[in-house]
Amino acid sequence: MNLAFRSHYAFSTLATSAGLQSGCVYGFLTGMRSLKSKHPDCQLMIAWDSNAKRKKEMFNEYKANRVAFQVPEQVSDLRLVFSSVNVIQYECIGEEADDVIATLAELRKNEGTVYIYSGDKDMMQLVENGKVILMRPKHGANPEKYYDEGAVMDEFGVSPKNLSCFLAFRGDTVDNIPGVPRMKSSSISDLVQKYVSPQNIYANIPNETMTDFQRESLRKFEQQSYVNYELTTLKRNLIMNEYVGHPEPESVKVILDKYEIKSIKEDSYVKTFDANTQFLKRTSVENYSLF
Repeated sequence: MNLAFRSHYAFSTLATSAGLQSGCVYGFLTGMRSLKSKHPDCQLMIAWDSNAKRKKEMFNEYKANRVAFQVPEQVSDLRLVFSSVNVIQYECIGEEADDVIATLAELRKNEGTVYIYSGDKDMMQLVENGKVILMRPKHGANPEKYYDEGAVMDEFGVSPKNLSCFLAFRGDTVDNIPGVPRMKSSSISDLVQKYVSPQNIYANIPNETMTDFQRESLRKFEQQSYVNYELTTLKRNLIMNEYVGHPEPESVKVILDKYEIKSIKEDSYVKTFDANTQFLKRTSVENYSLF
């Protein structure tokens, strides 16, 4: 979903002769073709949001600052395309794609290295040396970057396993999650590295040296921190729906024709994800590229 949003806004001016928006489909399909071409020995899996309301029900202001995604038809058509190539798609009703990815990574990380392809920083909490690596795609002037545990520590001052707690206190403007007022990120990271969870942080505040303002701010923020922690911590034990794709060039052509995409040919697109380049048996998987 992260990449679907990016594709939509990167190619927001694209439309068919009849005025049908096509940027999301075009950007996503070309992006996945490029990714698979660069990493042909990885099995590509795609995770989607599915009536993702659980977090909104926990905190009504969650993502309230976001402009509504106006192209659900394009997402539905993308799902149809990938049901017609050799790609597995996943969803869990009521959950975001983030939590689906977290569950997939947890399930597959002992079979080989899992690569998560996403620009969402929440994915960094899943990074685990030797098992899970985050690949953040190029964005503007920022080049593509790979994250191991050290890179996450360099960027946020906490280890991946403590990132959700750090974000619970620092907040996340992208998801409209509030943070502790006027408290430095460095002060938050110090507390998080020492105490790991909001409950432990509050149990140990009396033992910490800080200003009266910081102490009072933390005290007032306590209940919100618990809500935030639930919002920022990705679930790794979802019961997911799995959809296995089967090569059907004619079905791909229907979508390409609908959006008047002429730079992609259905036969070559299906071949890009051909079974000969995929690791289909879970017992023999070496690498995964997920988002």
